[in-house]
Amino acid sequence: MKGFLPFSFFLVLSLSASALEDGHAKYVGGTVPGVTAGTVGRVDTTSETSLTFVQAGNKLEIPYASIESYEYSKEVTWHLGVLPGIAVRLFKVRQRRHFFRFSYRDSSHVVQAAVFEVPKQMPRTLQAVLQTRAAQSRKPSRPSAKSR
Repeated sequence: MKGFLPFSFFLVLSLSASALEDGHAKYVGGTVPGVTAGTVGRVDTTSETSLTFVQAGNKLEIPYASIESYEYSKEVTWHLGVLPGIAVRLFKVRQRRHFFRFSYRDSSHVVQAAVFEVPKQMPRTLQAVLQTRAAQSRKPSRPSAKSR
């Protein structure tokens, strides 16, 4: 029992989030047919007309003109109680996961939703691209209270 407590404390400190490499994103879920939840791919913002998620030979294109809303949020990777949270905080910064939620109309004018987890370096770039290219009288949703 004496060895279990230090081991579990070390284990908690060594936990890493499902860290995504720069440029990669994970499709967390949504209503898009043909894309399974948990699929990792690349988000391509170089096109002037659409945001593209490329994964294993498939492409999901979200035309900027059809985006009805988008929302950026971040959540704590793992939650601890008060005392373990304080102890871990002394040694390690709490990690956060970054998400983008899109609501858009596909080529058949059906409303679709897609949620992507992106690496921590990507939100500023992706927000700038969306504000520039998907700004046709559409306002981005405000960040959720959890992200503050």
